[in-house]
Amino acid sequence: MLEGNYLEYLMTWNLHRLLLMLIAISCSAFAQLVEMQDYNVAVSRATTIRFDGTWNFAQTGDKVESNNATGSFLFDQFLSSLPLAWGTTIKATGGKNFDSYNHDVSFNGNFKKYVWNDADWFGKTELAARHMSDYKQVASNLFVGFGIGRYIEATPLAKAVRIEDHLIRDGIVTGHLPKSTMLSIAGIIERENEYKAIYSEQLYENAWIRDIENEIQKSDSLKDESVGALGVMRMRQVLFGINERVNKRYYGWDVSLGFQFEMTTHDKTKPGAPSLSLNVNYALPIGWVAQVTSTSRIATPVDSAFGRMVQLDYSSSLIYELNNRINFVSTYTFTGAKKIDTDWALIHNLYVSFWYYVENNTNFIVAFSYTKAKGAPKNINTNVGLQYNFY
Repeated sequence: MLEGNYLEYLMTWNLHRLLLMLIAISCSAFAQLVEMQDYNVAVSRATTIRFDGTWNFAQTGDKVESNNATGSFLFDQFLSSLPLAWGTTIKATGGKNFDSYNHDVSFNGNFKKYVWNDADWFGKTELAARHMSDYKQVASNLFVGFGIGRYIEATPLAKAVRIEDHLIRDGIVTGHLPKSTMLSIAGIIERENEYKAIYSEQLYENAWIRDIENEIQKSDSLKDESVGALGVMRMRQVLFGINERVNKRYYGWDVSLGFQFEMTTHDKTKPGAPSLSLNVNYALPIGWVAQVTSTSRIATPVDSAFGRMVQLDYSSSLIYELNNRINFVSTYTFTGAKKIDTDWALIHNLYVSFWYYVENNTNFIVAFSYTKAKGAPKNINTNVGLQYNFY
């Protein structure tokens, strides 16, 4: 049984549930004529490149009490189409505490082939690798299986809704734009690279914004003949991240079942037997101001230890846009490992932070983390840092 940390698990789960209830209530007050799930495109792609870091220095008299720094890098890219889909994620963290250095670098690449263009069944191959400071070599494993489901990246529609919100607040349009207009604007936003290819990197902006304005004019929702200088300024703010940022938005799910093969181990020991692995991924938008994502995996060896050795990993994240510049971000992770004739080894982690968008893709972050491992004391950290989003 999963014992020992049940109170911590219950506390963090109830915290996330309370936050979701409050967000759902607040979102009900902003009725839109279009929903995230209306954005269903044949090809969906997204790229995130992000770096953040912190540094802490303290001195008492002539004695340096602390001198440590940490930094992290994230590259995440995916493309979902029919019949192919793939994704790549690279995470790297590093730090120093006086003369002691540490690092944690991981790679995940997956490839899906959908069986039918009008259905969501797929075959899947996934490669994962990781190296940490105390590893003797890179640990890696290969997953081969099948599944069902599909992810859609709907950030272009989220940007269209943000533009509409500005135009309503500034009295440029009479009210919410029709669903067809919003989807057309999202399609234009999605085709930014196409505009760059046609008009060049330096000149595409005028044509891009002009076509968005043309769609608004077709809806007969403008109070004047055009959006005017203020409307164009609002569009540029949203499209180019000037003084505000629209977070990546996804919706959908996928479930996969297959075999996981351990290719190399971190301590150079002989790889174990293949494992049967069940993976579940889920993304749920809550109105237009919040996003919930979760991933989970459970695996057990396909040998005499089947069901007696179990690895369980779960992660759930919530991002809530308090306004156009401030985001509340919360992540809960749970790891459990069960070996033969031993109790579960459990680790809970809760991360809570506020991201303040400064400008030029830079966020100022105030964060709190709580970690509890079974049989170990609680670990509580707070930090302040800067984050830069390359893309």
